[in-house]
Amino acid sequence: MLRVIVRLGIVLVLVFFSSIGQSAQASKILKRGNGGEPYSVDPHRAIMTAENNIIGDMLMGLYTEDSSGRPILGAAESVETSADGLTWTFKIRRHSWSDGSPVTADDFVFAFRRVLARETAAEYASVLYPIRHALDYNKGSVTKEKLGVAAPDPSTLVITLEHPAPFLPELLTHYTTFPVPKAVVEKYGSEWTRADKMVVNGPYKLTEWRPHDHILLTKNPKFFDAANVKVDQVYFYPTDDDNGALKRFRAGEIDTQERWPISEFKWLNKHFPKETKRTEQLAIYFISFNLKRKPFDDLRVRKAIAMSIDGKALTENIFQDVYGKMADNFIPPGTANVDRTAKLAWIDLSMDERRAEAKKLLAAAGYGPAKPLKFTYRFISVPDIKRGAIALQAMWREAGIDVELQASEAKVHWNLLEVHDFDVAYNTWQFDYNDAKNLLFTFQVASEQMNSSSYASPEFERILTDADKEPDALARAKLLGQANAQLLKDLPSVPLIFPYQRHLVKSYVLNWKDNARDINRTRWVDIGDRSVSEQLSPSAEDDAGGIVEWIASWFSADAWAQWWNG
Repeated sequence: MLRVIVRLGIVLVLVFFSSIGQSAQASKILKRGNGGEPYSVDPHRAIMTAENNIIGDMLMGLYTEDSSGRPILGAAESVETSADGLTWTFKIRRHSWSDGSPVTADDFVFAFRRVLARETAAEYASVLYPIRHALDYNKGSVTKEKLGVAAPDPSTLVITLEHPAPFLPELLTHYTTFPVPKAVVEKYGSEWTRADKMVVNGPYKLTEWRPHDHILLTKNPKFFDAANVKVDQVYFYPTDDDNGALKRFRAGEIDTQERWPISEFKWLNKHFPKETKRTEQLAIYFISFNLKRKPFDDLRVRKAIAMSIDGKALTENIFQDVYGKMADNFIPPGTANVDRTAKLAWIDLSMDERRAEAKKLLAAAGYGPAKPLKFTYRFISVPDIKRGAIALQAMWREAGIDVELQASEAKVHWNLLEVHDFDVAYNTWQFDYNDAKNLLFTFQVASEQMNSSSYASPEFERILTDADKEPDALARAKLLGQANAQLLKDLPSVPLIFPYQRHLVKSYVLNWKDNARDINRTRWVDIGDRSVSEQLSPSAEDDAGGIVEWIASWFSADAWAQWWNG
């Protein structure tokens, strides 16, 4: 009898621990440090990368991204393209919204019409102008029926273009092209994105949104490929403070982080070499002039401001050669099918020569010691961008330019640029698809909200129009290069840096693949053994990292004196 009881006890213990293991296996949670606080999770209202990360986990367009950020078919199961490249016919995959209702081609038609409707005022609407009559409809000059998106039947969607767009598959992974549930949006209006109402067709659905704390997504059992989705829940935390986010990463409170602080690179590379990522991406950091405000409508003034910037010192000294590569034009390395030979005209001049020329230009424009040029430079209040702003202010001072710095949070900053309420401002662009047109279109008159500088050049418009019509890839590449050269000549903005991706990723986060588009959908990620995460040695806590190293880097004689003294 005793032997039976002992055996029964052993069985119960084994069952107990087995259930614990199964429970642990059944609940995989990913905690992502996501940069800024989202403005919206409505794909037609979103404006930031932080929102793209969330929305792309909930909604799926005709195309989606694979684990390496490359376009693959998503909500569409097949596509046919006409010989002239103008008509794309998609067969919608048989799949459902998270409430069980079918996703149809009509949901896509409704979504395209909604994002391009003038009353929606979607900031990103102009990215869809390759679609026939998209520009005209967005400006209110034609009805929605004229838009080149049609659904001949519930499973067929036809998109007709104004001109061939070889980048269309990548463009169709962008959240502006995602379907939205017509019935739900019409029923709830702007409240359709509330957690208790939102209906999605992607791998995750919205469970909770606590502003400035977190967004929680839970696996969508109705997703067509739910069986292959490994992570059960994903938290997105707003992490504007890179130093604070690093502390949370070290403490295990987050598994990934959008950026690591530049001041901590040496320390991170020493103690977390496998979890500290630095990868080239399709992005550019630049400054924009408001051409609607004097004196920035004067090319001499813009050129003087631009020539006073020591890009080499900015990248190598101020940003310690870890933020990115110095930009001598607007098109990042790795951009497909474009001629990148055009450069800033003064790139090979010494800083003494540049400052002397800048002062001549300012004098010709009516500025000098007795009447210095003064303006406000606006930037986002995060450490890296603030560091750059302070360096720029000092560089401009060397040319006799008096600059006031004004910081704001990301949402406020981008809104100010959208309504053109600034003098000179920090700007950045992360490519939505690998084609130079994705950046160049933001300088077109029709882009309005995207065209922060209010740049208007007939020659620039002509070149891009010719590029749109050009079927030959090499000829088109040369035209896009000419558009880049025109921007460098007119200087509505000044290219500064091609920034790196700077992710922190725990070793147990599996199948995370850094890529040029900086797209990592949770759908492809898995959680492994958490004990494999890199650990600090006991002495590491005493290293001169953290705030001490950060302060020291700001007052390094070597880093500042090289450009301060010319």
